[in-house]
Amino acid sequence: MRFFRSFAVVIALLSGLSAHADEGWTDLDLSSARLIAAQTAAPADGSLQVGIDIRLKDGWKTYWRTPGDAGYPVTVDWLGSDNAEPSQMQWPAPHRFSLFDLDTFGYGERIVFPVNVNIPDPTQPVLLNAVVDYLLCKEICVPQVATVSLTLDPGTPSAGLDAQLIDLYQSQVPGDGSQSGLFLDEVTLSDTGKSIAVRVTSVFPLTAPDVIVEGPEDVLFSRPTVDLQEDGLGFTATLDAETLEGTPADLSGKDLTLTIVDGTRGLEAQLDTAALTQAAVGISVSAFLGFVGIAFVGGMILNLMPCVLPVLSIKLLSVVSHGGHSPARVRLSFLASAMGILASFWVLALGAVALRSVGVAVGWGIQFQNPYFLVFMAIVVTVFAYNLLGMFEIPLPQWMSGTAQIGNSDTLKGHFLTGVFATLLATPCSAPFVGTAIGFALSSGTFEILTIFTALGLGLAAPFLLVAVFPRLATSMPKPGKWMLTMKKVLGLALAATTVWLLFVIAGVSGQTLAIVVLVGLLAIGAALWAGRSVEGRGGAIGATLAIVALALMFSPSVITSSQTGASSVATANFGVFSIAERNRLVSAGEVVFVDVTADWCITCQVNKRVALSDGDVRAALEAVGVAPLQADWTQRDDSILSYLTSHSRYGIPFNVVYGPGAPAGIVLPELLTRGAVLDALREAQG
Repeated sequence: MRFFRSFAVVIALLSGLSAHADEGWTDLDLSSARLIAAQTAAPADGSLQVGIDIRLKDGWKTYWRTPGDAGYPVTVDWLGSDNAEPSQMQWPAPHRFSLFDLDTFGYGERIVFPVNVNIPDPTQPVLLNAVVDYLLCKEICVPQVATVSLTLDPGTPSAGLDAQLIDLYQSQVPGDGSQSGLFLDEVTLSDTGKSIAVRVTSVFPLTAPDVIVEGPEDVLFSRPTVDLQEDGLGFTATLDAETLEGTPADLSGKDLTLTIVDGTRGLEAQLDTAALTQAAVGISVSAFLGFVGIAFVGGMILNLMPCVLPVLSIKLLSVVSHGGHSPARVRLSFLASAMGILASFWVLALGAVALRSVGVAVGWGIQFQNPYFLVFMAIVVTVFAYNLLGMFEIPLPQWMSGTAQIGNSDTLKGHFLTGVFATLLATPCSAPFVGTAIGFALSSGTFEILTIFTALGLGLAAPFLLVAVFPRLATSMPKPGKWMLTMKKVLGLALAATTVWLLFVIAGVSGQTLAIVVLVGLLAIGAALWAGRSVEGRGGAIGATLAIVALALMFSPSVITSSQTGASSVATANFGVFSIAERNRLVSAGEVVFVDVTADWCITCQVNKRVALSDGDVRAALEAVGVAPLQADWTQRDDSILSYLTSHSRYGIPFNVVYGPGAPAGIVLPELLTRGAVLDALREAQG
């Protein structure tokens, strides 16, 4: 083939292949070629863009820089040019041509290759000479060599007749994807190093996505196995690598170029498989440690988030109840609470690993979409509140006494359960840095998930660990006395308020029927506890019977199932219901789109609504002409919303993002919204 090309070039240079120039075109037997410029003269800065314009006869094709299983790429020789320094020509997104088991990449009908040219002296004439060598194929293959030229006289530059044509093909040159609306979310190398998997998302619906991999000359890549999302806004693709002999090829340590193509849209990325191999089990050590640090800071910030505020009552009692105690006892109790937090995060991490292993999508706080979990939490919180309010003094069974029996059962197990309880109430919140850490962990391997969740746990446990290191922070408190009884009742009311919040969440997840049933059940449990303490003789039996009936009613599958059927999610007033298709329609129409992913169980989401989204200026901006606020309600499980979150490498809420002409890929806002952040993003998205 190389001999064939060389021979064609020699013949072309000697005889011109009987070609002639006609209005700039060099016409050959099967194609025509010319040089075009975006401007009529060289700009003062010496930067000129030209294009190599090739027209093919019907049914013929020419080849991309990597032609595939046959053919050779277009080449150009600028010999004879004067006052011009052309750079490498650029390659618009190619098409895949498949014939039996052969795949080639190239172009049909017409193609323009943009070229940037430096003009050393813009005050002098510019002469561009080019010998363009390319192969045309149909049933047979015919080499073509066209000699083309272009002369620009000095003068005041203006847009040339072909400027738009060059711009059109320039827009088809794959870049980082920001202009084409394509985003490379993840590339992983298989354990054996013999294949790669690619995950891509798109702002606009995909039509026929393709993946082309360029690598060592002795490695071939299979056609990608493409799995397109139902909404058409993302896909995953897997490609196998093999040697020229047909045996599996090891990609470890190889440099690859990845080109994603969907019609005329493209994305190009340079990959180092040594880094990919690490990414499958971790990333670079410094970057990984950075994520660990982010997770720890995020865990500490969780202590200040609204979701964890109800736990402050237990934390306060943990401190004040140690007044006058020995430092050793204080240290052990607070270490036990910290271990409860860490153990809970380890359980969450292992649960995430297990669910991912069977193909179930996971997210931060999704247990609050489960009515059984919500009913259990309502019972636990209410029992704690009843105890703090003095409704019963008889110690509960050890498995549930914990912090509810601070006054009667000061055990390490009780302090351990304090940490567990704190973690359970913390999970609906996504604090600053938590979303970044969780996103990295859940998109990585088992080691990363366990390490990041451990760092989050250490951050949330930091206040307990601080007291364990400096026990005087607790022992210097006044000894428990009558004042503590008043404090317990105040904090009991705080937990009762948490129960009310959980009832609202249950109503949002499963409907009002279940919320009413749970309320009645919780009151019955209170009556049972009162009866066990106050009714003589058979009081204990009566209380136990009431409690059993209440629990059976609240956890009845028929009650929960029928309640879920009646539950529904409706967007907040002035917000439209979010969908990928609606977002794409609005963005395509040039509107600014504000997306709010929220849930009834996300307290931080509710705080954002009251603090930032209810601000007068923000409301006015969201209601302005050309701005469309959309809301995605994740109160109930919705895999399409989880898929949308993961496309932005997020696995928890709140999540807010703004799209528009100036931000087609979206501007992600911080977890804690502010008036300024929302208004700035809306202005930037307008472009």
